[in-house]
Amino acid sequence: MSDVDLYLLGSGIRGTLQMSRETVQALATCRVVYILHDDLMVHDYVRSLGPVVVDLARVYEGEHQRSHVYRRISEELVAEAQRAPGVAFLVHGHPLFLVSATEYTLELARAMGVRVACLPGVSSFDTLLCDLEVDYGYGLQMFDATTLLDNGWQPNPAVPMLVFQLSTTRNPQVVIGDPDARVLEPLVELLARVYSPHHKCVLVHSGAHLLETTERREVPIGELVTAAAGVLWRRPTLYVPPVDPS
Repeated sequence: MSDVDLYLLGSGIRGTLQMSRETVQALATCRVVYILHDDLMVHDYVRSLGPVVVDLARVYEGEHQRSHVYRRISEELVAEAQRAPGVAFLVHGHPLFLVSATEYTLELARAMGVRVACLPGVSSFDTLLCDLEVDYGYGLQMFDATTLLDNGWQPNPAVPMLVFQLSTTRNPQVVIGDPDARVLEPLVELLARVYSPHHKCVLVHSGAHLLETTERREVPIGELVTAAAGVLWRRPTLYVPPVDPS
């Protein structure tokens, strides 16, 4: 696409296995690709396509607020795209599914007249369909954990629910290592009121690397904090089935 200065791309969830042909074609046309991804095999694969690869992990150094990191990334991407076209930003999953750096980049690029194209990628929303073996296309509510709590929203217990980003619940700082599972206590309180402490939910993590397996753990809502202890570093998602009307 010759009318594009900056591509926003996703690698999919399982390393290079889920990188679409469309995404690969875009990467191969770029002169420089900025990557925010912890799988170094993805970096090596992109490098083999020809562009210069820039690892954005360095942007986190010395930063404490995630929003500051994402703003710095957006500024660097847009500045490079203004210098010359042929720039891409590659992230894990889908470029527009819970990727704040992409949101900031789109906003800044539009303001600066930079031509942007987003291409679809496999996200955790997609892989969870297979991990849970649930077709939630007939009805689903989905939330970011912090957004759900801060807005005081009440889930509908008759509709299946996914709650993402448990590991960063009400924490705007850069999260390194395994967060304290007690961050989930406000979420448990909310869900226990709407459902019950005994209602079974599923803590699920989609395998994110070639040799990594998916993990599912069924647990009552009231025991979620205990179940999540020691596993939040894997960035799991919570699936809450609907209440049985009978």
